Amino acid sequence: MGLDVIEEKNLNDAIVYALDYPNVVLSEAKSFASEITVLEDFAYGLYLGYISGVFFDGFLARNKRYLYSEELTDFHSILVKRSPEIRLKIKANLSLK
Repeated sequence: MGLDVIEEKNLNDAIVYALDYPNVVLSEAKSFASEITVLEDFAYGLYLGYISGVFFDGFLARNKRYLYSEELTDFHSILVKRSPEIRLKIKANLSLK
């Protein structure tokens, strides 16, 4: 059994929050700009880490357990589907073309 509707909504809420407030994540990426070859990829990794941390922390607090493998598969599937949207937000806020 994968993520239930409530947990799927919680994950999407974490993604939307990260996209609505990109400076929460991207200010960290900008501070490393001189040391990073591909800033967009680094920022994408930070975004995924931020979203994952927010979701996993909330899931653990709500359910008192870690995700089962089927739930983790759903989690990754949702992130992959939203990946283009995340990358566009990164490009827009880092002024990349």
